Amino acid sequence: MESLPGAKPENLAKAREMTLAARPDPGSLVLFPEMFATGYGTGTESPEVPGFLQQLANDTGCIMIGGGMVKAGGITTNHVGIYAPGQTNEIAGYNKMHPFFPEQGTFTAGQDVTLYQISDFVVSPTICFDLRFPELYREATARGAQLFTVHASWPAKRSAHWETLLKARAIENQAYIAAVNNVSADGTYTGDSQVIDPQGNIVVKAEPGKECVVSASVDIDFLNTYRKDFPVFPEHFIK
Repeated sequence: MESLPGAKPENLAKAREMTLAARPDPGSLVLFPEMFATGYGTGTESPEVPGFLQQLANDTGCIMIGGGMVKAGGITTNHVGIYAPGQTNEIAGYNKMHPFFPEQGTFTAGQDVTLYQISDFVVSPTICFDLRFPELYREATARGAQLFTVHASWPAKRSAHWETLLKARAIENQAYIAAVNNVSADGTYTGDSQVIDPQGNIVVKAEPGKECVVSASVDIDFLNTYRKDFPVFPEHFIK
């Protein structure tokens, strides 16, 4: 989706409309781009987002993951939270461990990877610039991650890096990658949201530059069989 700077009510309304129109199956995981409510930037807190995502989870029966700038305990983080139907608080949250250059000095880096369970999958969220740091993904894999989500505001001028790094993180960790990115009318962001399987194959990909919803099914048996048949991890690597 396109997140317009300074247009939080409009962005949230659009996110809700697109989600409900897609009619996701109950139990699905629904992803939103980095700072989807405010547009990418460093100066706008997003206090409405948790309540919005929790309500949308309740209304759809799905798990929602999204976020923005969060101020708490004297620090500011670039945060995504995970919201499940019927809960009153996020079931897990992640603070971006590798703030992008313009964020440094405004955002405090997160200190650790996050993992949570959805159905048969152990999921680990990451945010945009994190994608350039393979050690983050390796550590999460060592702790049991099988599906990574990537929430991004990744510019079109580095789209080749986006494509290459997403595939690399999937291949080297034999994990699913579900990556969601902003689009913009001026072409600064072209989206290219996609799901990649543990072999590095693109399962589904959004049409570049278009606001849309894409969906895919992930298969834990396929992942486990592939890891067993093509072992690349050291013995006892996965904890």
